[in-house]
Amino acid sequence: MKISKPIRIGVIGLGQIAVRAHLPGYAKASGCQLTAVHSMREAHAKQVAAQFGIPYIYKDWNKLLESDHVDAVSICTPNSTHMPIALKALQEGKHVLVEKPIAVTSLEAKTLISAAKRYKRVLMVHHNMRFDPAVRTAEKLLRKNTIGDVFAFKTSLTHRGPLAWSPKANWFFSQKLAGGGALMDLGPHVFDSLSFLLGDQALMVGAVATLGKAMPRGKGMPVMQGEVHCACLLRFKKGAVGTVNVGWVDTAYQNRFYFFGTKGTLSLNLAKGDPITLEFRNQEGKTRPSLDKDSFYPSIYEHFIDCIQSGKTPWVSGEEGLRTLELIEAGYRFIRQKNVTAF
Repeated sequence: MKISKPIRIGVIGLGQIAVRAHLPGYAKASGCQLTAVHSMREAHAKQVAAQFGIPYIYKDWNKLLESDHVDAVSICTPNSTHMPIALKALQEGKHVLVEKPIAVTSLEAKTLISAAKRYKRVLMVHHNMRFDPAVRTAEKLLRKNTIGDVFAFKTSLTHRGPLAWSPKANWFFSQKLAGGGALMDLGPHVFDSLSFLLGDQALMVGAVATLGKAMPRGKGMPVMQGEVHCACLLRFKKGAVGTVNVGWVDTAYQNRFYFFGTKGTLSLNLAKGDPITLEFRNQEGKTRPSLDKDSFYPSIYEHFIDCIQSGKTPWVSGEEGLRTLELIEAGYRFIRQKNVTAF
């Protein structure tokens, strides 16, 4: 039996998403080996490399991509750098898992999609919520028509802001580096998850936002250049309509989806509490289904490795990332039509 060599992984950028998600994810996945990391903070890079047993450290991501030590990379850098780093990686023959959003403009995303096809490499976007066992279980329930035809939904993904997750990540507040505010940060999670759960594509009908320039900030915090809260109205091709709320001003982490169907309602909770709750129109009480056992595998990193080894199309391909980004761009077009308020 032919045994494939482990896929050698390099991680570019060592912020919290890399340290708390990508690196441990690859460490647990089979068929791969962490071989290189990149960071401008040398001491931090050495500490992380030692923790995960990674032999090569780079301060210049170009050098990492030009090296013979990696076959594929995770890109965990500020949004505006996703396209140039991913493009260089594809040109150097590396497979790419890029953090969401895939890029900051649809034109950049299309450039990456074309490059992946030209160089015959896997391009996948880190829309990790669709890999959550609760999301996968909910998708199966919706696909089985458990609550009937879904005609409406409402969602909310809000928290205390990016610095609550990564205290040194001031780049989130820069339009140049982030490409937007809460919508660019959290919108990809919700839009991709909705498309996956409903098996459908959405149209942006409207969006309004609140800027955070006058929002109280701690000592040393930069001015928030983008929106801190955004409310969107979507309509899906099959007819479901609903709202998406994303924001950085909540006092707690909220991540909820509600789907309203002809037979009942499905509630999906990715924060604290029961993950899935069903309520039916013809019976009293609530049902709390267990998570489907098959929904715990693969992880997003295992799936990325499998796509490289097997040639499969990723569940979150470059095209999926582009569709999500096009929704975000449509939201910003509505916001720029003077639908913005400021603190």
